[in-house]
Amino acid sequence: MACPPTYKVVKGELRNASDYPATLNYSSYQGAPITIKKDSSPTLFVQNMVVDGLYGGLVYDVGRVKWIILWTTDCKVATKIIPTENHIVWEDIVSILQPYDSSDILSLPPGGVFSAEAHIHANEDGSLSLKAQIKWNYCI
Repeated sequence: MACPPTYKVVKGELRNASDYPATLNYSSYQGAPITIKKDSSPTLFVQNMVVDGLYGGLVYDVGRVKWIILWTTDCKVATKIIPTENHIVWEDIVSILQPYDSSDILSLPPGGVFSAEAHIHANEDGSLSLKAQIKWNYCI
C-alpha cells in the first residue's frame, strides 16, 4: 500500500513591474494567479507542492516574452526570460537552478530590456517563501 504524498506549502509573491499584464501559461500546481497586473504591490498565492515532485514551476506570458520561474523543495530557484516564439527546454532551466536567488535579463529590439529576479527561502514552520518579479525598461 502506497503512502499518501507529503506536501510543502509554498507562499508566493509575484510582482509585475512591466508595461504588460502577465498571463499564466503554465503552473505545475494549482493556486497560481491567472493574471498579474502591472502594480506596485505583489500578487500573493499559496500552493501545496508534493515533496517528492522535486520541482515547482510557473510560466507567464508578458508582452513579447515568456517569464519562467522554477524552484525546488530544498530552496533552489531559477528564473528565465525567453522570446514568446521560443520553446521552453526544461532541462536548460533545471541546469541554472541556484541556491536562494536567481536573475535574468533579455534585451529586445528596438531598445527595451526585460529583467527578472526570484528568491526562495525556508520558513520556521517548514513552508517555503518564493518572491519573484519581472520588469521592463524601455531604452531609446
